[in-house]
Amino acid sequence: MRPTLLFTLAWFLVLLPPFSAPAAESNTEDAALATEAVFELFEAKCNDCHGAQLTRPKGKFGYTMDLQRVAANEEYVVPGDPAKSELYRLVNEDEMPGKDSKEGPATAAEKLALHRWILAGAPSVLPDKLAQRQSSLLSAKSAAEAAPKPAQSLFAKALAWIGRFHAASTHFPIALLMVALVSEALGWATKKESWLSCTRLLLVLGAASAVNTSLLGWLNDYTGVSEVYKLHKWLGTATALWALVCVGAAILSECREGTPERARLRGALFVGAVLVSIVGFLGGAITFGLDHYNW
Repeated sequence: MRPTLLFTLAWFLVLLPPFSAPAAESNTEDAALATEAVFELFEAKCNDCHGAQLTRPKGKFGYTMDLQRVAANEEYVVPGDPAKSELYRLVNEDEMPGKDSKEGPATAAEKLALHRWILAGAPSVLPDKLAQRQSSLLSAKSAAEAAPKPAQSLFAKALAWIGRFHAASTHFPIALLMVALVSEALGWATKKESWLSCTRLLLVLGAASAVNTSLLGWLNDYTGVSEVYKLHKWLGTATALWALVCVGAAILSECREGTPERARLRGALFVGAVLVSIVGFLGGAITFGLDHYNW
């Protein structure tokens, strides 16, 4: 029995390499094909907004054709794990390139290629022909950097700098408008008119801070590319305007308890609180992603 077993094992070891080698070779070939497809995808649909030739690429992401650098960016790519890679999420959910892109969103085949590329470890080796094209595209960076930057006035620079305080200012309208809703809820529960004065004060402060935050957002030179950013931008502006509507409802009428005016004020205030909550969530999603609160 023992010689027979040894003989069988020997034959197994002899026959094993011919079966395993093609599998490894196939995986390498698949990774190479995926890398080429991803390069083509980036060149066709990403380079116009995120190329090295741009002095101000969108999202301050201007090296999309440098696969090695893209793969090394842990905020966008987790080699071997597409599910945890923000880049794959953006492309898979058609946030980048956006639906309004002139090239259109990535196709199913392109999304699959990106998935396979990340799954293979995000390799960056390209065949000679594509490597030369990559070198040509990346060389545009030095030319762009050498080109004189358009002069920016002191006033424009000051406005852009002030806009950086947008994120810090968002806490005020969120807190004030939410507390205004709590104040009005207490007024409804206790039937005391004194709560209306508190609600009015909170609304005035909340609306003023909402308008201020919205203006700072427009002054901010951040150039987002995702649908989340666009929704946050426009919904935030609408929320600031709605806060002014709430102030008008609270101040321009007596709003006594039990009157239709008071009911309209409460309805408007509730809508405003919902809006400011959604805008705040979207603002966080720009930084941390929509899946930040996944269980």
